[in-house]
Amino acid sequence: MQNKKLSSKDYKEILFSIPKTEIHLHLEGMASVDTIWSLIQKHKLEIPGINNRDDIIKRFQVKNLNDFIDLFLNIIQNCYREEIDLTLQIKDAREYLKRNNIIYTEVFFAPSKFLMNGFSFDVMMEYLDQGARKIKKEDGIDIKFLIDVSRSFGPENAINNLNLILKHKKPSIIGIGLGGAESKGPAEDYKEVFELARNAGLKVVAHAGEDVGPESIWSSIKDLKVSRIGHGISAIQDDKLMDYLKETQIPLEICPMSNIFTKKYVSSYKDHPIRKFFDHGMYVTVNTDDPTIFGMELIDEYFNLLDNDIFSLTEIFDLMKKNLYATFLTTTEKDAMWGKMEKVIKQYR
Repeated sequence: MQNKKLSSKDYKEILFSIPKTEIHLHLEGMASVDTIWSLIQKHKLEIPGINNRDDIIKRFQVKNLNDFIDLFLNIIQNCYREEIDLTLQIKDAREYLKRNNIIYTEVFFAPSKFLMNGFSFDVMMEYLDQGARKIKKEDGIDIKFLIDVSRSFGPENAINNLNLILKHKKPSIIGIGLGGAESKGPAEDYKEVFELARNAGLKVVAHAGEDVGPESIWSSIKDLKVSRIGHGISAIQDDKLMDYLKETQIPLEICPMSNIFTKKYVSSYKDHPIRKFFDHGMYVTVNTDDPTIFGMELIDEYFNLLDNDIFSLTEIFDLMKKNLYATFLTTTEKDAMWGKMEKVIKQYR
């Protein structure tokens, strides 16, 4: 096979060398073990079952989507007790992006739990916006935020989140996303929120088909009129949906290891539907979702798709290009960035 001619180190160096984009990435999912442990110590928190760094590492080994959401809300987010703590989070994001040579990313930030704990949305976003501007100036990495209005807490909470976004506008906030417990929050319940967001000029995306069947994807498309689908893997159960996604070229933000961890529809790279989607002509992109929690960074994701003979190196280059052109950058910006990527890729073709 083409993919076996070079060593693993060689391939990872190639994958690193190409400037990349990532479009399905949660800010809190980049939190390092050191950050969480430092916050536990700083705020003298008592969390059942967590007495040291090793306990945090073990707790990060989630087995399903509900375990993940519990970890996300009740441990990771619960350790942030004042707005300034988020500066540690943006620092972790910076290191992750640099390690993977990601030069542009659209990151989900979920404010609901923080707001319930008394945080100010404006202050939180000021810290994150300042952090993003500093990273852009010093590292040339561009971070934009998609605010997760969250289906875990209901439509009224989602409307409240949207109102805060519109009241406290920041240059780095470009849209909203619908994340959280998919089985508890049908997309159609958030139709009004997404209509208001679209009318206000915000981009809209939704997690769908991660933990619920293809009907969730259909609803996100028809009811919410989203520009992209987060995950979308249950589309494999519906031929008509696959045809529709091929026809419309609505990008799927696929996160292979995340899907393997939650084990709802797949348990390994070999049985992941990403290759079938690709062969069917659907628009697929590769992302990590929550790299710290899943122990899988973007370079690792691309490498594993190579190492399992799911995609060739040339096809990986194509997937990187698809990720770029699925972003909310302008066409001019995409073309300019592709020029930089292609310059590096050409030497490997």
